[in-house]
Amino acid sequence: MSDRTRTKPRVTRAGVLLTVTAVFAGGLMLYGATLLANSGTAWSLTYEGASTGGPPRATEVRYGHDVVARLGSERRVEKTGGTRLPWHEKAVVDGGEEAWVEVTPAGNGTASCRILLDGVREVASGRSPGPGKPAVCRVTTSDTQGRWPERP
Repeated sequence: MSDRTRTKPRVTRAGVLLTVTAVFAGGLMLYGATLLANSGTAWSLTYEGASTGGPPRATEVRYGHDVVARLGSERRVEKTGGTRLPWHEKAVVDGGEEAWVEVTPAGNGTASCRILLDGVREVASGRSPGPGKPAVCRVTTSDTQGRWPERP
């Protein structure tokens, strides 16, 4: 067969589109796998608040966690106004972030707070330093998957 009789492969729009689509899909899968591998750890936490010696209410409950992003950090805060005590709220917090709750008791009461891991294990606790003063609890979540260090 001579060079003149040999047929040249045809490049079609469909072939180009199929190739570009395959490369794009492969890139997306690689990007997703990278995100999944770097996603780290997340923990189920329960914030709790209670009071003694005064009305079973809080004038304010603030809770949240600090998100450490690649370009800085951001504080995510949730606030309630007057709240009946005892009170609790569940949240999922990423590993390596600081979780916190602050309970301000109503009247001359004192408050207490706790942060529970998986709704069972206490990982932080605090009490009001005096009547009407807030109780504050803070904990930095473990960044090791499946492992939370013991409290000192």
